[in-house]
Amino acid sequence: MTYEIHEHTADVRVKGHAPTLEELFCEMAEGMMSFAGGKEKTEDVNIQLREVKASSPDETALLVDFLNEILSLSHINKETYGNIKINKLERGEDVVEIEADLEGVEVSEFEEDIKAVTYHEAEVKKNDKGEWEASLIFDI
Repeated sequence: MTYEIHEHTADVRVKGHAPTLEELFCEMAEGMMSFAGGKEKTEDVNIQLREVKASSPDETALLVDFLNEILSLSHINKETYGNIKINKLERGEDVVEIEADLEGVEVSEFEEDIKAVTYHEAEVKKNDKGEWEASLIFDI
């Protein structure tokens, strides 16, 4: 496991690291879905394919926006997502864009209610080893 979950009073801090930015975004999304949990609605698992897109001025804002898009889809469709595939992650002149495909499984309820991924103390950076690191806070 390459992410850690640190509980706080009304928040949860999640830290992750990965060799590439794409892998970091996937790890952080998987960490969020793992924390939210969920009980599958039926024994017959029906996989729903969803697409998510986001653009932001930098990698940190993009990760927050990307995870909030996934969280929104999760709440709207009452699904948890795994097998996240990044199709595009590009830096332009003044924007970073991401496009990804998600595989969703319907749940009857979530184990934890994540209200939002916050910008408070959010950070995405490369460490001394050249790996990507992220630290985020989930409002619960």
